[in-house]
Amino acid sequence: MLRETTVAVWKSAEPEVVFTPELFKENAHARRTPFRVLPPDHSVSLSVDPVAFDAVLRVHPDALEVGTVRGEYSKDIKWSKFSAFFMWAFGIFSLAIMLLSVGRGGEVNPLYELYIVGLFGFMSYFMLCFGSYFWRSAKVNSLDDPVMFNRKSRLVYVLPYLKGGFFKFWVSGSHGAPVSYRWDDQIRARIYSYIYFRGANLASEGFELGLLAIREGTGNEVEHLIQLGVQSNGFDSTQLALWEHIRQYMEEDGPPLQPGDKLRATDLSRVPEFPPEIVAAAGGPALDQEAIDQLVQQKARP
Repeated sequence: MLRETTVAVWKSAEPEVVFTPELFKENAHARRTPFRVLPPDHSVSLSVDPVAFDAVLRVHPDALEVGTVRGEYSKDIKWSKFSAFFMWAFGIFSLAIMLLSVGRGGEVNPLYELYIVGLFGFMSYFMLCFGSYFWRSAKVNSLDDPVMFNRKSRLVYVLPYLKGGFFKFWVSGSHGAPVSYRWDDQIRARIYSYIYFRGANLASEGFELGLLAIREGTGNEVEHLIQLGVQSNGFDSTQLALWEHIRQYMEEDGPPLQPGDKLRATDLSRVPEFPPEIVAAAGGPALDQEAIDQLVQQKARP
């Protein structure tokens, strides 16, 4: 389905940008060498077939909203609910063991009793934190972090996601104020690879598309690094195809979706919307599926 890209594998030190200390600390990709460095000149084709896959959240008359890797996993929240109740149940069980142990009076050695209180008390609190984290994922936090590509104004809008607390389980995740970047000279793209383990001795290579937003006035300092779209294993053809889809949309009046593509199947009521003035600049509210299908048919290439 996908042609071989003309963008070579890089696997060397970052050639042109630097990361802020905060970003270097918080985002593992900022500490990795890029697998591919995509051309900073967005008019240059990647020489692959464009595919949106499961990444587009909303389509406006003049803009495209693309989701993130976090949203890829958040769209199905059933497992989060189950995990929350499982962790809470385990936490209550640990708390019960602790209370039963300390309620036996002189029957138990004081040092052993202190050990039991410390161990099961920590386990109970740790499970409470885990359960609250999964519950927030299922019922409270937003499911995705939309990035808007406005081809009329040639601006890219980012909604920075502020992670919630883990040990401070009462602190939920939230989004900061939207920030705009110029498509032509403040946006870069990288593909990052990393190794993860699916079992004791089974290692796999994963790939993610990184959207690098350059801080105004610096020329090369990355202010935001966003894991855009979806994750893939084994090959990075998915990331190449998605970026080519976005590039053609912005540079060549490409379709908002490719024939056969669908919007990301997620609960959009839990995906933050951009402020009214940004939506107005995008040509108005998001289009329904019928209007999107018409646009795709109109722009379908022979």
